[in-house]
Amino acid sequence: MIYLDHAATTVPDDKVIAEMTRCMAEVWANPSAPYAAAGAARKELNLARRVIADMLSARAEEVVFTSGGSEANSQAMTLAAGSHAVVSAVEHASVLNAARHWAREVTIVMPDRDGVVRPEAVEAALKPDTRLISVQLVNNETGVVQPVSAIGALARARRVPFHCDAVQAFAQVPVDVRAMGIDLLSLSAHKFYGPRGAGALYVRQGVAPKPLIDGGGQEFGLRAGTENVPGICGMRVAAELARDDMSARAGRERALIDAFTAELCAKIPGCAPLCRGAERAPGIVAVRLPGIDSEKAVAALDLRGVAVSGGAACASREHRLSHVYRALGLSDEDAACVLRISVGRHTTREEMNEAAEIIAQVCR
Repeated sequence: MIYLDHAATTVPDDKVIAEMTRCMAEVWANPSAPYAAAGAARKELNLARRVIADMLSARAEEVVFTSGGSEANSQAMTLAAGSHAVVSAVEHASVLNAARHWAREVTIVMPDRDGVVRPEAVEAALKPDTRLISVQLVNNETGVVQPVSAIGALARARRVPFHCDAVQAFAQVPVDVRAMGIDLLSLSAHKFYGPRGAGALYVRQGVAPKPLIDGGGQEFGLRAGTENVPGICGMRVAAELARDDMSARAGRERALIDAFTAELCAKIPGCAPLCRGAERAPGIVAVRLPGIDSEKAVAALDLRGVAVSGGAACASREHRLSHVYRALGLSDEDAACVLRISVGRHTTREEMNEAAEIIAQVCR
């Protein structure tokens, strides 16, 4: 299979699997217990917390381990409970739905035609009772990088807590929560070659989201339940590997995507990438293929050994059009013609060339 859906999930690295296996065999004790074996488990948690915190320019005690990005996003949204929240229209469904659940009122900020959420649009949406702003760093369907630093500065000036969904960004692009003015940030290990079921929420000291799970008071009282030590160990190794090759990987993936997009547009009349005027993360591109039903194209490509998507995996599973593509101003007909291609650490130029030819054949 030519796997071009890394924005949905990545293949766990062999070193991640080895570390998780070691932890399951050797570090099996409950970290909250009082004996030495539990101390070994706590040591693993503390190490992982420091690694994640260092990559965010945060303090270790500001990192709360979760089951993944959706849980982290949902917990961040509790900060708006009973008040007003400002959320961009291109957020992941776990942000949009959680905001509607927790906030008394939600103002949805539309992006421009290139998918960029403008700080001035966010500012115009603020109200006296706004208790949370949420704008992602990298969009999972278009790859657009949002002006988070400018929005963070605005939020800080207006004294409104700022949440950033960095699930698609962490370990792909540099993240500095201090410099960007971020108060809460979500991440998920399976987006950077780690395991599913492990993630984290950065919570700046002084910010107090509500716990979603009540119980024994683990994770500084913000996330009860015995920690998933093997998964957290795997996430730590994945983060270290991604940190060490981030720059080289970004340049390589951008070159792959640029060459692939040019080849695809040359082979298919009317093919065009979305959000051409915006800054995009290196490994993702969404292309519109006029007259081609993306759901049928994904199925046909799968039969030919090429894995791509028509947008977010959760939307594809429910056979519904992407709210992100609609927010860009695309008609339902055009939104149904978009393929998302996302490359990864092990994607080759030969695979991309072959995929471009197969996609062109399927379109014809």
